[in-house]
Amino acid sequence: MKKKITMVDLARLADVDISTVSRALNDSALVKSRTKEKILKIAASTGYAINASARNLRRQSSGAIGIVIPLIPDFGQTISDPFFLEMVGSVSHALSRHDYDLILSVPRDEEKIAERRLLQTGQADGLIVIGQAGHMKRLNRLDAAKEKIVVWGGRMNNQPYPIIGSDNKEGGRLAAEHLLKQGRRRILFLGDAELPEVTLRHEGFLKAHAQNSIRHDERLSVRTNFGGEAVKAGIKYILKQGLKFDAIFASSDVLAMSAINALGQCGLSVPKDVAIVGYDNINMAKMATPPLTTIDQNITQGGKFMVELLLQQLSGKPVKSKFTNTRLIIRESCGGK
Repeated sequence: MKKKITMVDLARLADVDISTVSRALNDSALVKSRTKEKILKIAASTGYAINASARNLRRQSSGAIGIVIPLIPDFGQTISDPFFLEMVGSVSHALSRHDYDLILSVPRDEEKIAERRLLQTGQADGLIVIGQAGHMKRLNRLDAAKEKIVVWGGRMNNQPYPIIGSDNKEGGRLAAEHLLKQGRRRILFLGDAELPEVTLRHEGFLKAHAQNSIRHDERLSVRTNFGGEAVKAGIKYILKQGLKFDAIFASSDVLAMSAINALGQCGLSVPKDVAIVGYDNINMAKMATPPLTTIDQNITQGGKFMVELLLQQLSGKPVKSKFTNTRLIIRESCGGK
């Protein structure tokens, strides 16, 4: 069997002392860049494996960050939702640059605060929570842990934790403004306006109507969670009531794609009969039929921002909530190219 490479071997091969090797492997600023690069290159070429447990014990760190996706029972959303998958991928990629592992938690019991358990047991140094749907009260109850948490969501008043997310109100305004400029006047809104992010998107949606001196018909609204199971029934109900609409603003891309499918079953064409704008700009949006016009939340940037803010908090630095770049992506679902 091949002999296991030790730190003593690395020190001998690099012609330095063991303390220099240890500092280099822990990315210490006390080691010159050229020396550090030489040691790391030798470590990689000889197959040296860092003892993560020992390193983390020295650092008094778990070496892991938790990402919590609080799904609500009966909401229709699952961990396989493409938005969640892309967000987890973005966070994981950003964490890997800082030598942290990722622990995924999907709590479904409202009475058990999984966020607190991950921190108290030392499984994770800090937490990234994706979404506030139905969980704002439990997040607010974390109290002392608030300096170890960053949340993806909508920025509301008096939240004790930093928020990363798109400018939801501006995103909603951009979506409605674009449809109104296309000559669409009766826009159906899809989403649950009681959820923080959707509340803000709906406010922006109404703001665009007001800015264009157009009154929105309040009946043109289907309350549906992000799971999208109620979209088909909601659209059929609106049509059965004889309510006309020539456009849809969906508060997520999944809802928008569900709407395209539902409209096709009702004999309506997109964008000829109904133009559609979604929200998120997940990868599947450009592969929809037709490709989906949407509001880009910049998920990649969101993952990077959340990791940066959380690590700053853990090092004792003050942080502030941040918006990701929020922009309209025009595709064929509303007649664009």
